[in-house]
Amino acid sequence: MLNKFFKGHMKTFLAIIWFVFTFSLVAWWWIFFLLKIESSSPTHRMFVWEGSILLGTILIGGAALVIFSYRDQKRHQRLRFFFSTFSHDIKTSIARLRLQAEVLEEDQQSNNPVLKRLVEDIRRLDLQLENSLFLATLEDSTALLQEKVSLSQLLSTLRNDFPELSLELERDALIQGDRRALISIFRNLLQNSVLHGKATEVKIAVKSLSPNSLELIIADNGQGFKGFLPKLGSEILISQDSRGNGIGLLISKRLLNRMGGNLSFESKENEGFKSHLNIGGTLA
Repeated sequence: MLNKFFKGHMKTFLAIIWFVFTFSLVAWWWIFFLLKIESSSPTHRMFVWEGSILLGTILIGGAALVIFSYRDQKRHQRLRFFFSTFSHDIKTSIARLRLQAEVLEEDQQSNNPVLKRLVEDIRRLDLQLENSLFLATLEDSTALLQEKVSLSQLLSTLRNDFPELSLELERDALIQGDRRALISIFRNLLQNSVLHGKATEVKIAVKSLSPNSLELIIADNGQGFKGFLPKLGSEILISQDSRGNGIGLLISKRLLNRMGGNLSFESKENEGFKSHLNIGGTLA
């Protein structure tokens, strides 16, 4: 609890440490010179006035720095709390809207393109809100759990989100990580294959790197990536269209790093796109 409080007010504590150190150092040298100079000399009076002004300036400036740092930290925490709460409430409403749209699509029993686009847009909005929630809590070290998650069960929860995509799992495995974060990672990777790569098929291979470490290779049959590959997952890209700016891959890579894993990419134009996930786990 104390460690969490310290992390939440780190800037304020650093400002206090700087203020106390600087004020003490200047005050010590000021007193030292005053003791070395005779009190009746003009130099002594000059040091008294100039030193007093200097100490007063440091006192006012340091106090203002500590106060502003504290206010800025509290405002940042309030904004994060508001953003997390607002995104969570909106996500609940979107989930209900998505359910109603899917039920309506089933009741219609027809290939209505408008209704299909509506369902796809709702799914995409749901993913964007999920990314926003993770982005708001990404700095919270207590946000992620460590549990064993079945890879096959995890993928089964995502098949309904991507009915147009054929998912093929080479073999099952137990992954060590946060289930909610893992679902978000795979959802972002599959969304990237469908939206940007126009893929229709994704194959997932599983390799054992050590008794407690796995490599998952997610390969699609899409168009591949045409840009500068090292930028993927490292920064937010400048959007070439309205389909995205790489924030999903950025969040996926950071979430995987938070769970002690790593995410890298491999792609050639018109030869598909591969994602390499190194994470703790064992073969099933």
